[in-house]
Amino acid sequence: MYECMDLIWNCNLYLVGVLQQKKRGKGDGKNKENIIEVVDDCKDEEPSPEPPAPVEKKNVCYDIRESDVMGRYLVANRDIRAGEVIVEEPAIAVGPCTGCGLICLGCYRELDETSLAKCKGCKWPMCSSSCPGSGKYTGHSTYECETLKGIPPDYSKLEDLKDSYQALMPLRCLLLKTEDPAKWAALSAMEAHNEMRRARGDIWPVNEKNVVQRMRKWKLQYDDEEIHTVCGILEVNAFEVGGSGANARALYDRAYLLAHDCTPSTTHTDAERAAARPLTIRASVPHKAGDLISLCYAYTLQGTLKRREHIKHSKFFDCCCKRCSDPTELGTFASAFRCPRCAGRVLPAAPLQPLELWRCIDNACEYTMTAPSVQLLLKRLTDEFEQIDANDVRGYEGFLHKYRNVIHPSHYLCLSAKHSLSQLYGKVHDYMIHEMPEAELNRKIDICRDLMKAFDVIEPGYSRLRGVTLYELHAPLMILTTRDFEKKAITKDNLRTRLKEIVRYLTESALILGFEPPQSSEGLMASAARDALKKIKTWEQIIGKIS
Repeated sequence: MYECMDLIWNCNLYLVGVLQQKKRGKGDGKNKENIIEVVDDCKDEEPSPEPPAPVEKKNVCYDIRESDVMGRYLVANRDIRAGEVIVEEPAIAVGPCTGCGLICLGCYRELDETSLAKCKGCKWPMCSSSCPGSGKYTGHSTYECETLKGIPPDYSKLEDLKDSYQALMPLRCLLLKTEDPAKWAALSAMEAHNEMRRARGDIWPVNEKNVVQRMRKWKLQYDDEEIHTVCGILEVNAFEVGGSGANARALYDRAYLLAHDCTPSTTHTDAERAAARPLTIRASVPHKAGDLISLCYAYTLQGTLKRREHIKHSKFFDCCCKRCSDPTELGTFASAFRCPRCAGRVLPAAPLQPLELWRCIDNACEYTMTAPSVQLLLKRLTDEFEQIDANDVRGYEGFLHKYRNVIHPSHYLCLSAKHSLSQLYGKVHDYMIHEMPEAELNRKIDICRDLMKAFDVIEPGYSRLRGVTLYELHAPLMILTTRDFEKKAITKDNLRTRLKEIVRYLTESALILGFEPPQSSEGLMASAARDALKKIKTWEQIIGKIS
């Protein structure tokens, strides 16, 4: 069966689509990751020689506005097409994320503590003597190396060495003051929210201990307030960059001006192999002149409570966007519980007031939940969800079944479980796509369609989530179609109809994921989608023109 089917639709093309969900965006929106990676030795990378040229002023499609509430932000100054580049720019600075482990200072790869290489100059950890990030300002620069020569790492105290990484990105920013004044000026124009951070009582002392005091210990001559300001600039404005479980963060001159919205109008990618680590921001939906250009600082597959909590903690403002203001989250019910009394939907009475009651909105039911009860239940559910192994199909399915009468089917924890399942079905042991029975194939189809309904609202247009899910959706449809064809259980007209649907999904997926760097997991999916489209074209010899 497999060999015959492979002549019609190549399963290996589907499996090339690497299963890897990235964490992107301003901030640290956490989500469970499913990873089946293509191993890529950074020593073989060929960085492009030049960063992208700045967009000429006459071609800029946005204006910078300013308000007391939003600060500076971008609006479209003309109509912008979905998929059109809005901003493309090199990084000002790149460095390790807070909380990363032992990583290479040049390329940010995680290192094996027992067999790491050392920089020939400063002796700090590197992946190899030929790391492509060595000598580059986006990696381990020559001036950083000179500075760190006076601060030799103590490999007998690995935990302290790992902690010292928290000071490296602030140090790289501070070094720009003398090494690249233009970049320093651009960085200094960014908001640090020092007073709010100082008043909070948690972030300031942590930075004092992990960054300021460490720089004093290193005998670096920087003013304490200046160090705290750089820490604030990074906390407020840095983007996580790189692949899944990113170990790096970066600052960009214009990208930080995009306003936040929990239903973003853009998507962004960084080219980690390219010189200067450029970031590209594209419109995911069409914009009219005057429209706000936005991205989401939180993880879109979280509920309002979690998103607002993250944004308040990390970006120092209360989000009051349309999605956060609507108890139904724009009709997705992404935070809804099941009513234990009538099986209706329990929603926050006032989502912008986190201490208000939650109420059942169905069947004239008067059931309520207190905010502390909701928080406690969410914590219990989240803790259990996060204990599921990232490749455990039965674990995710078990979670969905166990809590089917507790949370709404489109609750964000259900969406997260389904998002994982959409990529696990077809790609992990016991669930390989060509071995799956009809019931499991249909389950994958149903899961993908459920996700698409939510993504159409919370990440509309050409979003990465949509592109990956469309790619996942085509595979079970194609398997079922080929099986029916081999059994002669499908008419020529029905075959053509099914293939048109599959071609539509693959075409859009290839378009969306084609915006990603070619060697990223999504870029590989785009290539696989294009190859699958070519393969499907051979069916036209049997049934006539498909599209």
